[in-house]
Amino acid sequence: MTALAFIAVGVILGLALGLFGGGGGILAVPLLLIVGVPPDEAATTSLVVVAAAAIGGIIPHAKVGRVAWREGLIFGALGVLGAMAGSRLALRTDDALQLWSFALLMVVAGGLMLRKALRQGADGDEAEHARKSWPAIVLVAFAVGLVTGFFGVGGGFLIVPALTLVLGMPVRMATATALLVIVINSAAALVPRVGEAFNPTASAVVAFAAVITTFLAARWSNKWSSRSLGIGFGSLVLVMALVTAYEAWILTAA
Repeated sequence: MTALAFIAVGVILGLALGLFGGGGGILAVPLLLIVGVPPDEAATTSLVVVAAAAIGGIIPHAKVGRVAWREGLIFGALGVLGAMAGSRLALRTDDALQLWSFALLMVVAGGLMLRKALRQGADGDEAEHARKSWPAIVLVAFAVGLVTGFFGVGGGFLIVPALTLVLGMPVRMATATALLVIVINSAAALVPRVGEAFNPTASAVVAFAAVITTFLAARWSNKWSSRSLGIGFGSLVLVMALVTAYEAWILTAA
């Protein structure tokens, strides 16, 4: 494995996080497996890299007032216990089973996001969603945290639709706020993984490339409509579902 391969992974993750507010974790584990990082190290490294890249991506969004700080902090805090529980469960689950489950989850999430984006008007207008009750918010936040911890991902592919449907945020604001939630959930998910397999070289190189790329890509997102971002996001998730299913098949056949 070369530093160039890790840099390439970081650039791809940064583009996904900066443009879509998520997708970095979806890409991280499959890409790290492709470049030779073992499954356990890939999941732990993914959380480190996605959190670091999300921090970098928040900056340009915050400068234009797109981050809903109060809602993001509350939603993230509600998912902390779920993230820690998910990590503990993942450490006791077969790798192939995790990847098959992950692929299925991505097909559902990507399909729903793509369907929602295609239903928007060509000008990118979005239907308003009323804020749901607190029990619903708590349940969804916990579930998102659980996914983050179990699969070793930031959970942006679930956080963005969750913020739009449960908290009633516009997609563009949800995209920015998702980065804040990713940082909180990823940090919590790392706690049970301390002492587990970890590749410091991969984490450092990939994180550095991802942070820089996320910072730049977040600025480019201003040039895209919410509809275009939604279509791109949903399509990305579906493509990564195929990649993940292939990796799961390899593990199953081994």
